[in-house]
Amino acid sequence: MTIPMFLKPLSSLKDEELMLRVSSKDDDRAYGELYHRHARRLMGFFFRQSGGDEALAADLTQDAFMRVWTARDKFSGSSFRTWLLTIGYNLVKNHYRLSEHQKQYEQFVVQTGEEVAESNIVEHLDNKAFDQALKQHLEKMPPESRLLFSLRFEEELTVPQIAVVMSVPEGTVKSRLHILTQSLKQKFNYHDTVRR
Repeated sequence: MTIPMFLKPLSSLKDEELMLRVSSKDDDRAYGELYHRHARRLMGFFFRQSGGDEALAADLTQDAFMRVWTARDKFSGSSFRTWLLTIGYNLVKNHYRLSEHQKQYEQFVVQTGEEVAESNIVEHLDNKAFDQALKQHLEKMPPESRLLFSLRFEEELTVPQIAVVMSVPEGTVKSRLHILTQSLKQKFNYHDTVRR
């Protein structure tokens, strides 16, 4: 005997099932469960993208979940996590456009596809030193490159998922990832650290 979805405990439902309850029944308990599952990780994504600004990361997290609620009827039933990261990606992109990073964003758009010249190749870094050097290097990169790095290597999205989040063709994602990984390999001269 199969238990109907509305009788199952919320914690046993998949994200997509919870979101369907939110969209079809305005179920605020299901919405709360989604928030509980994803808010912390999403805030970490925003924290990294905002250069460690905890207040901004918290604000963007709240904005993202407000958009989940207001756009609940637009959820297609596909991956909730990908949909949420698409919302988050767009919020960060808009923040960059409207903030002091405007100039960086414009330079990135002009230079899309060009490798950034790197210097100071580091040959022997232990893990802690490497992580610190990588963090500093990422902070100097254009916002779109930081977002791409985060989606692929921190959020561990696939190329097709990144294409959905960024609203670009898969080929563009592959090309940008190739340029990004080559740049990081050149910078750190450490080929095994950056996975394709």
